[in-house]
Amino acid sequence: MTDRFPPREQRSALRIPVDCKVKIRTLDFGPSHYGTCSDLSVSGMTLRTSYVPRPGEEFEVFVMPPRQGGSLREPLAARVRVVRCHELARGRLYELGLAIVQILG
Repeated sequence: MTDRFPPREQRSALRIPVDCKVKIRTLDFGPSHYGTCSDLSVSGMTLRTSYVPRPGEEFEVFVMPPRQGGSLREPLAARVRVVRCHELARGRLYELGLAIVQILG
């Protein structure tokens, strides 16, 4: 039997598409990693990066807002927890689904 209803969105918060650079800082203060934020909501975000986290790992993310009129703005700083990790390009690029644990600034 075919479902007559389209699949429902599982997220509780609306995701806004963005294209912002990010810096990832692990809690053990190892080397920083970089990537791109592709969507953002009040409860989470999606990143594309070469960094491969552990399941459930927590780390800090700094989302750099796009420049407007040449002025610099403060990044969104958040502590996040890994919800999912999918390989996009073998050994080079991963998509991370992250839940926001705490806004740091």
